[in-house]
Amino acid sequence: MSKKEKIMVKIEDLKVTFYNKAKKTHNTVIRNTGFELYEKEVLAIIGESGSGKSVITSTLIGLLSNAAVIEEGRVIVDGIDVTKFDESDWEESELRGRVISQVFQNPMTALNPTMKIGLQLIEGALINFRSASKKDAKQDAINLMLRVGITNANQVMKLYPHQLSGGMRQRVCIAVALLCQPKIIIFDEPTTALDPTIQAEILELIREIKDVFNVSIIFISHDLGVVGSIADRIAIMYAGKIIEYGKSKEVLYNSKHPYTWGLIQSMPDVNLGQKLYSIPGSVPSNFNNIIGDAFVTRNEYALDIDFVAHPPFFKISNTHFVASWLYDSRAIKINVPDIIKKRHHQFKKQH
Repeated sequence: MSKKEKIMVKIEDLKVTFYNKAKKTHNTVIRNTGFELYEKEVLAIIGESGSGKSVITSTLIGLLSNAAVIEEGRVIVDGIDVTKFDESDWEESELRGRVISQVFQNPMTALNPTMKIGLQLIEGALINFRSASKKDAKQDAINLMLRVGITNANQVMKLYPHQLSGGMRQRVCIAVALLCQPKIIIFDEPTTALDPTIQAEILELIREIKDVFNVSIIFISHDLGVVGSIADRIAIMYAGKIIEYGKSKEVLYNSKHPYTWGLIQSMPDVNLGQKLYSIPGSVPSNFNNIIGDAFVTRNEYALDIDFVAHPPFFKISNTHFVASWLYDSRAIKINVPDIIKKRHHQFKKQH
């Protein structure tokens, strides 16, 4: 990214722990990691469940649980340090909604099941002073729903969430997120519960939102294939740390970390006619006890040093970095697996 481009989000050396009152212990969930989100870009954060993706983004919007403690680091949102914000600070700053908003994975739990869609949008517009009157709020709500692809907006306004399809509910949630014209939107696995056809429509809608509304987007997913068509940059996250990041094409066409290779290899369309590959083992359950590289016990390319020292970032290009000892000048060069080379080539053809 150019140095002239505005940084909308900056997370620096963040460490987040959860305090267990019963056991009086701290469980680390984010291990001194960080990233930057630039103006009008889409940053995808990819990783398995338990990697810390949703926790790190929850710090950006003030939705961490009461048990969470930011031990170290800084969280900057649109130039404002929110690291030590409590709920009253978030309310007074009006950052949530007006500057940064979020679309959640399950729209059924994000929407109020007891209120009609129209009332939820109208109420939101009035509370956040987007609209001057109830009449204006209703028209604003209809206009927003039309912008997100709900063509029968007047009819949908009269329905309850359970009367809509999953894809339609997600479109409503996107309209809610856009209600206050935020500068930043977090999409937390917004297509996971949708069938492939609707998933593609939602991804296309997100592309349009970026261009039409000029917003910066953080897109959380566990599927590299999903983000290939929308992300400008990709960050791979594992066990509370980002371990590879770069421009979308760099990570998709020239991934370097064995964990990224595992994610690629486990994609269903790589294994046509064969048993679906899964990365052996699982994400560590306790990040406090990690010594060396967190991925070492699952890594068939692990070196002796991985058991005792966490790797620093090695520079692949000016924009592509990987935290793996395999790229230390002293390490023996390894060959990229053939199936990964094949998938890199397929990504190039698709995008």
